[in-house]
Amino acid sequence: MDRNRRDWLVAVMILAVGVLVVTDRATPEPAPVPAFVVAAPVAVVPAGRAELIVRDGDLVEASGSVEDGELCAPGPVGSDTCPFGIRVPGVRPTGGVTLRGRWHPTVLSDIQRMPYAPTSAGVLGDSDLPDTPPCPAPAGGWRDGEDWVDDQVREYLQAHADQFAEPFATHVGNARILVVEVVSGDVKQARAALTAIYTDNLCVVAAPGGHSIAAENTLQATTGQAVGALMDDPASDIYLATSEDGKMRVQMIQLTQPLYDKFAAIGLDHLILDPWIRPVGA
Repeated sequence: MDRNRRDWLVAVMILAVGVLVVTDRATPEPAPVPAFVVAAPVAVVPAGRAELIVRDGDLVEASGSVEDGELCAPGPVGSDTCPFGIRVPGVRPTGGVTLRGRWHPTVLSDIQRMPYAPTSAGVLGDSDLPDTPPCPAPAGGWRDGEDWVDDQVREYLQAHADQFAEPFATHVGNARILVVEVVSGDVKQARAALTAIYTDNLCVVAAPGGHSIAAENTLQATTGQAVGALMDDPASDIYLATSEDGKMRVQMIQLTQPLYDKFAAIGLDHLILDPWIRPVGA
């Protein structure tokens, strides 16, 4: 929902180009099982789940499209339509499939085609911001229009970073409404200060205990930078890191023991590890 995205993106989204080693070993494709679509469950990924680690020969499962013998991860797509994935020799191209097989660092073996049952594992998430403003419309209604300048508000919020969460915009018809959440302090005072410097549509609401701008700045300067350094190594196969509820959700092709150890050094309490390929049952 493009129109409802935060005006100042709080998530650090760093794309790393993964390098995969292609193997010439071929495995015949097993007889296909008739596919049917089931509802995708929502995966809840606690921080630091060691059971998500994959080791050579583990039975794993993943879903995606298959292109040129590679099962494609749901990572960001640029000029390369399948920049992140794993080799699946013998599997014909398809728009969507769930495969089970033995994991090796660059390839799956003993592959079985399963009923198509995609999950949210490793999938790029949608914004959970509200579609409409959490404030009633003013007496005269919301003013239509997209002409706005939020610079003064941004400067004010940064100057009081411990009191506010990152603002975001919602829409009602053609009206754009800037939403500011007050995580600590007096809401009436905050509303008065902001309306004095911002004359466009504004919604100021209480969000006690929420994730403040100051906390987000600290997260990005510490955990965010450390994760970004890992993403600079293509061998990590990390394709996305975003801020979520005061932690960094890190999405990757698979979670190996060496990579897990690096995350542990950063601090698992500040991370949500979300690999695409997972051991069966994890």
